[in-house]
Amino acid sequence: MLYVIIVAVAMLLISTVVALATSVSYLHVLGLTTVAVISVVAIDGLTATVCRLLPAKFADHEKRVFKVSAEEKKFYEKLKIRKWKDRVPEIGQFTGFRKNKLDDPKNPEYIDRFLLETCYGEIGHFTSMFTSFLILLLFSISKLWLAVAIPVAVVSALLNLPSFIILRYNSYKLEVLRKSALRKLEWERKKETEREVAATVTD
Repeated sequence: MLYVIIVAVAMLLISTVVALATSVSYLHVLGLTTVAVISVVAIDGLTATVCRLLPAKFADHEKRVFKVSAEEKKFYEKLKIRKWKDRVPEIGQFTGFRKNKLDDPKNPEYIDRFLLETCYGEIGHFTSMFTSFLILLLFSISKLWLAVAIPVAVVSALLNLPSFIILRYNSYKLEVLRKSALRKLEWERKKETEREVAATVTD
């Protein structure tokens, strides 16, 4: 809902500024802005779909590009991420895996899947920041179209940024949880082995 409001306000603001600057009919400019918004939403959706179809090896959380340092985490906390991250829409329902809640934080396999989806999300949102500008090429390039399309693309790129930051922030915490879950699993396996050995000796 928050994003819908932001997009609606941005559409009206862009249309008003462009109409005043060009002396073109407000309704005509609003129509162009609407086309630009629909186009950029379609491009974002296509980008997310293509990124999600990439082989899992491209979204391996062990890759250096997905590693989040303690310094990076602290930077996000300086942005007060804890206060606003839950207000940003999460679209995990479209991939069959929701990332706004940890259902099984003690299960390493579940955390690995969570990290995989998080990395896919990072790829998608980061890529969308750039593919949003493809709307500049969709129609015959004119000063009026560029006056509308450029700010729409910029708004789209900026709307992808919070989601990207949240995924990076959550990735750090997931790695910590994963290490803890693996240690506990190893301890449980060790204890089980000791019990089996003790039972063998007793027999």
